[in-house]
Amino acid sequence: MTAKLFEAGLDITVEQWRALIPCYKHDGLTQGQLCEIMSQEKTGVSRLVSALENRGLLRRESSKEDRRVNFLFITDAGRELMEASFDPVLAVLINTVKDIDPAELAICQRVLWKIITSPDREENLLRNVECCR
Repeated sequence: MTAKLFEAGLDITVEQWRALIPCYKHDGLTQGQLCEIMSQEKTGVSRLVSALENRGLLRRESSKEDRRVNFLFITDAGRELMEASFDPVLAVLINTVKDIDPAELAICQRVLWKIITSPDREENLLRNVECCR
């Protein structure tokens, strides 16, 4: 997928793109929450966030109550990049599943969604965002 993003003129890796998605959807996540969403270690996410911040796609803001906590906010440049990426990413996804029976794909998606998330995971994450501000 990285090649398709580059072909579309988007200078971003899949890993960086994956880190921007939750920030695009829920501005103000903490780095810890992003780690949980991405199911990745803190050091890896910290490197991704630093790279995105250096490129002007994200900004960090320290919590007033606890300086160890950083909130992540997507910048206008980050939003523009995400919005420009939707069509190329969708094209890759459509091409990936084009030979799969739609009924089987629907079953697969439901099963994967159950594996990836618990019923209240996103709600708890969003509640924690509000509590931490």
